[in-house]
Amino acid sequence: MPQAPKPLIRKIRPVNAILHRGRRNNGYSYDVRPLLGAGRALPTLERAERAIQALGPRQPFLIVYYGSDAAGGWQPLDRPLRTITTLDRFALVEPTRNGHKMRMLQPPELAAAMGFPKNYAWPTITRREHIKLIGNAVSPPVMRAVVTSLIS
Repeated sequence: MPQAPKPLIRKIRPVNAILHRGRRNNGYSYDVRPLLGAGRALPTLERAERAIQALGPRQPFLIVYYGSDAAGGWQPLDRPLRTITTLDRFALVEPTRNGHKMRMLQPPELAAAMGFPKNYAWPTITRREHIKLIGNAVSPPVMRAVVTSLIS
């Protein structure tokens, strides 16, 4: 009979610890665009305004897309990333001299939040497919604990 997995005792990894992971030589765009750019949806601007009101104008934060959200559609960077789904869901908003800029989190950052090692070999696929794989994955540290409990 397998034993119950032992609880993982790990240091909590906040969002700011996974930002810019894999920035070099990965083929993903870390380009930022103005928050107040043309065509930006009103709900996006409202989420950003709520975050700026709560944190102040000089603090970076994440905007969270999709689903109901009791937290106002944003989260600070000192907390772990929320549930990663199969959709492009998180945008980093950072203050600059020229106003706030934003960009979507990239697959290497999302993979880091899930606990994938830096050297994990992903297939050659589109960015959208990569995010879908990450969102459908089981966090490697959790899976490691389950398998260890089954074989020990």
